Amino acid sequence: MAALLTDIFHWVSLVGILGTLAVLLGHYVLFGPPLKKLPKEPASVKRMSAWERLLHVCLVLGCLTLAITGFIAVLALREPISGWLRACHVLAAPLFAVGLAAAALRWAYTCRFKSYDWEWAKRFGGYLWGSHDVPAGKFNAGQKAYFWTVLCLGVVVTLSGLGRAFPLFGQEIQLVILQVHRYSALFLFLSVLSHIYLGTLANPGTIQVIFTGRVQPAWAQHHHPIWWESLHEKETPEQRS
Repeated sequence: MAALLTDIFHWVSLVGILGTLAVLLGHYVLFGPPLKKLPKEPASVKRMSAWERLLHVCLVLGCLTLAITGFIAVLALREPISGWLRACHVLAAPLFAVGLAAAALRWAYTCRFKSYDWEWAKRFGGYLWGSHDVPAGKFNAGQKAYFWTVLCLGVVVTLSGLGRAFPLFGQEIQLVILQVHRYSALFLFLSVLSHIYLGTLANPGTIQVIFTGRVQPAWAQHHHPIWWESLHEKETPEQRS
């Protein structure tokens, strides 16, 4: 049974990863980045603090390290993770778990869904059609959905990983825990791949947030108009002049 489940997961992972990459490539070929050309101007709008950027990088690196080491074993070696792959996997796990907890504390309140998020969702954020005037706060509906997806799947991956590291149950239960860990990790990895695409090729100018914490005013106004308006509401008359 265990060997059969491993073979099934091998093919599900292969189809899932290649299928996701094909969909992202297809989107870029068919739609590409937004057609609206934003003016070139200094990135003067602060979007992320140094702490938030560090947290974001730690989460992404931790997740990618766990995924790469795990899926090399599944897809390339087709055997349980061991050796240096397991060592890297074990070292990255606490980084990801701590980062996940910190992200929950930092962004859970900001990622509450608002009424205007439904309009963003109905129009798929403009990624397929109607790219102009899509309402979004500091995080749009897609980013909020991504946050909650990562948080939920991350908790499942972490707890099931602990269940694998410290086997307290019988063989049948441990096999169930392994499947939960595998599939939650797969869906988490596919979500992160999509997130990386949307933050780079699909939305030029977004990746600079990780390096500088700042964005161009035109970028903020175009992608997050409600957040942009809230920034101006906080300004004093002297700052506006």
